[in-house]
Amino acid sequence: MIDRALRAARAGEPVEEYLTELGLLNRPPVPEPDQAGRWIPAGGLPRTTLPTAVADDGPHALSGEHVCPRGACSRRERRRVGDQLPVCEVFDVALRFEAES
Repeated sequence: MIDRALRAARAGEPVEEYLTELGLLNRPPVPEPDQAGRWIPAGGLPRTTLPTAVADDGPHALSGEHVCPRGACSRRERRRVGDQLPVCEVFDVALRFEAES
């Protein structure tokens, strides 16, 4: 089969039939209408782009500390879930979070 496909390709003839028989040319199935007449793609409706649902969707803590955003001081603060974001009183910006590794 491969030899025939190669000969056809070298002769400039169509090779789609050979490639399909070899399983190298997989065309998507043609969609068909459902019972209500709606056209549904073969293989079902497309998946959503939403992330997979998580069993526990509560807040989760990430270990680390908030530090001076400009590195000008040695201030380090830990924040718990639900607490306000700590703010640098010198530069009037939120402290930068550094996650523990």
